[in-house]
Amino acid sequence: MPEIEITGKTIEEAINKGLAQLGCERKDAEIKILDEGSSGLFGLMGAKPARVLISVSSSKCSEQVQISEKESEADVKKIRENVETILKNILNNMGIEFKEISSSYENKTVNAQVSASNGSFIIGKNGQTLDALEYIIQIIANNDSAFKIKVNIDCENYRIKQTEKLKILADKAVEYVIRTGKIYRFDPMGAKERKIIHTYLENNSKVETFSEGEGAFRKVGVKAVKS
Repeated sequence: MPEIEITGKTIEEAINKGLAQLGCERKDAEIKILDEGSSGLFGLMGAKPARVLISVSSSKCSEQVQISEKESEADVKKIRENVETILKNILNNMGIEFKEISSSYENKTVNAQVSASNGSFIIGKNGQTLDALEYIIQIIANNDSAFKIKVNIDCENYRIKQTEKLKILADKAVEYVIRTGKIYRFDPMGAKERKIIHTYLENNSKVETFSEGEGAFRKVGVKAVKS
């Protein structure tokens, strides 16, 4: 039995989107409400889309089903433009000047790049402003889209430079652990930075990584693998 899981601002909107995508009328489909959704604070923060599962229950309907596993070019363009527009509006409302915003789309992820004369205002300390922008924009974008997407934001290639810097630090940590046999602990860092170190060292057979601490004090540790 063909079925599709889809989201919308309301249950009714999600159902209508799903029926249109399946090419079915309501009477020919079985509908299960997975999440009623919520508007969140001011309709933005913490907002959750309604989510439904629609199953085709008649052979007449199933013959019309055309479910695409990939978004169309029009869908991708709309998703990218939506993310860019949200980002522009937020930066304008914050009074932050920028030169240009561009984006790309891959694997249900919008990668937005901001060009600015003074990127420090957009990046923030240790990338905290970028992290906050990603969080807010992802919530708003997913509230407006039928597709669940992830949003990555970079400014003046800060993320790329930070990744390379963390890899260098990780190499030094490995050298310390192997030389001394002691555990090396990084300073507390955000989830993105921790993931970069974990991923970079996961194939190193001589060491293993772990996380410890809570919240803003969570950090990555590196220790030798017991032989």
